[in-house]
Amino acid sequence: MEQLWNKYYSEEAQNFDLANMGAQTIATMLDASVETHGSRKALTTILPTGAETSITFSELQQQAEYFAVYLREVLNLNSGDTVALMSANCIGFGVASLGIAKAGCIGTNINPLYTAPEMEHQLSDSNAQALVIIDLFGDKVDEVIQNTAVRHVVTLSLLEFFPPLKRALLGFVLKRVKKMIPPMRTDHVTFKTALEAGRARAGAADIAAYTAHVKPTDTALYQYTSGTTGRSKGAELSHQAVVANAYQAELVVESLMAPDGETSLVVLPLYHITAFTLIFIAGLRIGAHNVLVPSPRPLSNLKPAFERHNLTWLIGINTLFAALLTEDWFKKEMVQNIRFCASGGAAQTTGVAKKFKEKTGIEICQAYGMTECAGVLLCNPVEDNRFGYVGIPVPGTEVRIVDDAGKDVAQGQPGEIIGRGPTLMTGYLNRPDATRETIVDGWLYSGDIGVMDADGFIEIVDRKKDMILVSGFNVAPNEIENTISQMPGVAQVGVVGIPDDTTGEVPAAFVVRADDTVTEDAVLAACRKGLTNYKIPKIIRFVDEVPVTLSGKVLRRELRETFLQ
Repeated sequence: MEQLWNKYYSEEAQNFDLANMGAQTIATMLDASVETHGSRKALTTILPTGAETSITFSELQQQAEYFAVYLREVLNLNSGDTVALMSANCIGFGVASLGIAKAGCIGTNINPLYTAPEMEHQLSDSNAQALVIIDLFGDKVDEVIQNTAVRHVVTLSLLEFFPPLKRALLGFVLKRVKKMIPPMRTDHVTFKTALEAGRARAGAADIAAYTAHVKPTDTALYQYTSGTTGRSKGAELSHQAVVANAYQAELVVESLMAPDGETSLVVLPLYHITAFTLIFIAGLRIGAHNVLVPSPRPLSNLKPAFERHNLTWLIGINTLFAALLTEDWFKKEMVQNIRFCASGGAAQTTGVAKKFKEKTGIEICQAYGMTECAGVLLCNPVEDNRFGYVGIPVPGTEVRIVDDAGKDVAQGQPGEIIGRGPTLMTGYLNRPDATRETIVDGWLYSGDIGVMDADGFIEIVDRKKDMILVSGFNVAPNEIENTISQMPGVAQVGVVGIPDDTTGEVPAAFVVRADDTVTEDAVLAACRKGLTNYKIPKIIRFVDEVPVTLSGKVLRRELRETFLQ
């Protein structure tokens, strides 16, 4: 099987060796990038108004080191202490995250939209000693700080690194006019103040000593899972796991890379593993310019980035691509220089992928991964992108399809996808039982059901727990969603199983339509063409939106509970 995959690999990919990726930790990777790309733009924050500011690789390194000094010399944190980072996409996120690594500390990225209880759980579970939080959500700290081990709070702004006058004017609008920055009672310092304090002490600090002892296998991140199946768990990801996954992604797209560098639109949130590893870290490795959009909602927030930057990479999720197709301002010429377009997180429906290609001429290359493997596990090769498939294992990774007993299934038969390689998590923080259930004999059990074809390409059928049992037959929600998504006028669809007295369960489809030509009869007709009878939804509801996670996965439990209520 590996021989089938190897024809898509370069010689370096076929002979995958961690030694070839160069720097093995996040801190040393940043230093290596600065040596090669120091004067290039590294990060740009762009606001919905089009106002933007940028920072070079050299400036990014310098500011990260100032923050590292602040953490170690001013706050007196120790190597291995946890620092939480709760921020939208902006330069401040990049500086803080790299500063945490440069300090020899462990980072944990928190979703800014978390409720106070969700935030408290992650802070407590990770034993965070310090918290860097964007000021837009600073009031949440007041609700939870007393119940955690957090001793220091730093607030950062979307406006970090804007020129002083522009920052003052924009800050006035955010705080006084739009009232987007709430008051905060908890003692804190601003990120600007923290960087100034670090700079004042940097001359006398031995910054290199902070990470001199850090090994590639040491923990870099406690990255928390989305929590769709229960309380979120912290996956312990090593420096090696994160950097190696970025290197694997680089090997997948190396044939498309240009010597003058890449410019990537960062719409996915950096606190999610996909954007963190496969855009942020991967971008740092190759000297790419990451254009950071703080919030993609409303979608018009993306328009200035598309207009002002020569974008060459676009990584998103199915719902993003579907939504772009409905925007009047989104034009083909805005993406005419895109060389690599990828989708992850949730299943990329064939219908949306085909419609996107028809409008833009760009193929969406679907990939598949998990927090537990630091990012990507499978990806379609750029030379043979196949809609409906998540591709082949990335270089350096082994993948199998197994039955409930852990035995390989016959080719073409469904089974659980398992994988192993250098990017797997060490385990779940404080959860040895969950770790033993997920990693068995060195293999990561994904919980996702897949089928491998004769060429070694894998198709995701669905998650085991999401299967709908209709009169004893397993029905995959993704298969129904894929069928309905290909209908003209369908913007989004989610399918769940609903209890039924006769068959046990029946499929229910919740459809977001872009126009009124999509009717219940039309949906049923489309399903009858592509699905056997017991897979055809017995319930169809038209809704304003389908609830999804930040990575784009349909929140089936929430969808089901809403319907039943």
